[in-house]
Amino acid sequence: MPELTCTARRIGDYESRTEEYELTFAAGDAEPRSLEIKYQAARAYEINAALDRSAETARAVLTDAFEPDLARRPTEEALAQLAWKTLQSAKYEEGAPQRRVLEL
Repeated sequence: MPELTCTARRIGDYESRTEEYELTFAAGDAEPRSLEIKYQAARAYEINAALDRSAETARAVLTDAFEPDLARRPTEEALAQLAWKTLQSAKYEEGAPQRRVLEL
């Protein structure tokens, strides 16, 4: 079954109010794509913008890896949720990468 993998690693100052992460999305034989995001937890608009960028990056990887029907299958919400859950799992791991998989 095809899958999309999201790996998150917290970067930056762990004591700062601004949270910084490196996210990497991989699927099939496509080149993995990474992006760095940062936001303050108290600013919902920053979190939403970061999740939108994450979903765009994930969709680009899916488009490179799979046929159009399969690449369009997960919703933007599902892609953002994958990114968010992966980010949250990496939050207190002090730089250790955390990985989650979305089966398509």
